[in-house]
Amino acid sequence: MNMRRCHTAAWLAAALLALGGVAQAAPKAAKNVDPLRLQYERERANCMTGQTNQPRDVCLKEAGAAYAQARQGKLISPGDRPDQWANNALKRCQAQPVEDREMCERRVREGIVTGSVEGGGQLTTLVVRSTDIPKSPGG
Repeated sequence: MNMRRCHTAAWLAAALLALGGVAQAAPKAAKNVDPLRLQYERERANCMTGQTNQPRDVCLKEAGAAYAQARQGKLISPGDRPDQWANNALKRCQAQPVEDREMCERRVREGIVTGSVEGGGQLTTLVVRSTDIPKSPGG
């Protein structure tokens, strides 16, 4: 019976040593995670796995350049300045013929956006109902 206790104690000691080693080998929780670095790592992984529509070398070069710009505070992330985007869209309406400008501006302010840049482009639509009766057919 004494021998059995020795074996149990030996197994218990081995198990505790193994658990202690696993605990030390486990990565510690990151306290200061750099979101810019995480973004770069995601973009780099997309490049390496071919999940972009660019050649790998171009993709990696652009990901690195974007990371460098972001670290210097020169890169604005998507969603940071939607008010500026709306102002730019309104400025583009000024290039429209006079009779189309008002509808262009309404489309920018009230329109519904569908699609995505990744999918090939965004389309902003505005449905306008009119109760006017045309004076002549087709006019």
